[in-house]
Amino acid sequence: RLTQCRSGHAHTGEYYRMINKPDRGLACCCGAAVQTRDHVLASCPQYERYRSVLRAVSPELSTTRLLGTREGIRATSIFLRRSGAF
Repeated sequence: RLTQCRSGHAHTGEYYRMINKPDRGLACCCGAAVQTRDHVLASCPQYERYRSVLRAVSPELSTTRLLGTREGIRATSIFLRRSGAF
């Protein structure tokens, strides 16, 4: 899941739209019209309780920092394991 998240090939509405498979569902379970990687990592209310590990590395929840630095990747991996996202 970490590799999928970093590459943009995670099971999200954003990815399904990119590969022209809208029948798989684009919306997020929280009601957002399109579930995106950034939405899951930074703003989906479903995952809020797991974000403290991400904020410890990047208080502004910068995708570049979370997915592009060693400490961010480590934190994102923990977030994914705890939250079950993607």
